Amino acid sequence: MMSDGCQQGGGADELRCLCGSLLARLVPEGVELKCRRCHRTRVVPLERPPGGGSAPNTGG
Repeated sequence: MMSDGCQQGGGADELRCLCGSLLARLVPEGVELKCRRCHRTRVVPLERPPGGGSAPNTGG
């Protein structure tokens, strides 16, 4: 689920604000978040199911 003000970016692995600013993207190590103020990035590790497939959507 995406909240108002967000849109899917250039690919299925990106989430961007309506202004075009990159908020997060999926990278092999997990989810990469980018600070809009200082432009530093932080990767939040994700556990992947055996076989390296994408995690099932558990949103409701």
